[in-house]
Amino acid sequence: MTDNQTYHSIIINGKSYSATSITELSASGHQELSMFLSQWWNDSPSITVTTSGSTGTPKPIQVQKKSMLSSALRTIQFFELQPGMSALLCLPVSFIAGKMMVIRALAGRLNLITTEPSGHPLKNINQRIDFAAFTPMQMLNEIQSHSPRLHHLQKVIIGGGKVDETLDKLLQNMPFEAFETYGMTETLSHVALRQINGDRKQSSFVPLQGISTEKDARGCLILHVPDISEHKIVTNDLVIIHPDKSFNILGRVDNIINSGGIKISPERIEEKIRPLMDIPFVISAVSHPSLGQQVVLVMEYPPPNPTKLLEAIKTELEKFEIPARIYVLNPLPRTESGKIQRQAILEKISGMSGIN
Repeated sequence: MTDNQTYHSIIINGKSYSATSITELSASGHQELSMFLSQWWNDSPSITVTTSGSTGTPKPIQVQKKSMLSSALRTIQFFELQPGMSALLCLPVSFIAGKMMVIRALAGRLNLITTEPSGHPLKNINQRIDFAAFTPMQMLNEIQSHSPRLHHLQKVIIGGGKVDETLDKLLQNMPFEAFETYGMTETLSHVALRQINGDRKQSSFVPLQGISTEKDARGCLILHVPDISEHKIVTNDLVIIHPDKSFNILGRVDNIINSGGIKISPERIEEKIRPLMDIPFVISAVSHPSLGQQVVLVMEYPPPNPTKLLEAIKTELEKFEIPARIYVLNPLPRTESGKIQRQAILEKISGMSGIN
């Protein structure tokens, strides 16, 4: 019996399904979930997953099913999930985050509660949810709409994008434990967590058991995850690794703006000015004859008072970080999972006229 067949049944919305009865799921409107489980229970030791595409074209990669199980069991152990507990699936099964929630339910013998992926995933939830995974946008929507169903949640992980200062502050008053995740498709979901709220809240990511880190010559994070990859996983994430092995991500090395020989992280600028912004935005760059690149602000909608906004931004930034002008790009290019596509933005604003 192969690793993936060790767990021969899964509970979905209170009903048990096996390889022989999984077609019933498709008949009830869960075609994508049914297809994934059929692939999981076949004889192949691997399965195809697709990268997010946030830094380029999404690409299919083959992953071992035993590695997915190892990742799932690591999460189950960390959160002390017990058979019979509930897990919410509100993310598309086409992405690794959705797939891994299914495998956690399978391996932990959890009751997988399904709901249509949307910006308001709790709208039809009327029961206790012991474990759930959300994107930052989903969680922010639920909190800002004062969802009465937030009290159903017990333990929550938030990934697929950075938990910014606004969401972090809002989560401090929530009745559930919230964790920010660090991971990627290649690591089969998260390999490090940061507790956001509660008595044990953290300011840095802490690697999960069996995972070690180091930094390469560029200053980027290298991950060692033996049960997932026999090779080290080299990322493009600029990192600070602390003596206790926790770490903070500074931004991506491939997003660095080189302006007059000064290397500038757009993510760090975004963090500084986020409290001033109520319109979706991103820091980008345009070509400049003497500087090479010049920092600019790209917004999804025109600000009511561009001059006033730029003046306010100047008070928060170093001189070399200040955007030279504002560009309006609607919509901001995003991946299917909602991540900003910075390279696409660079290409689109080239040749456009900005607001000084």
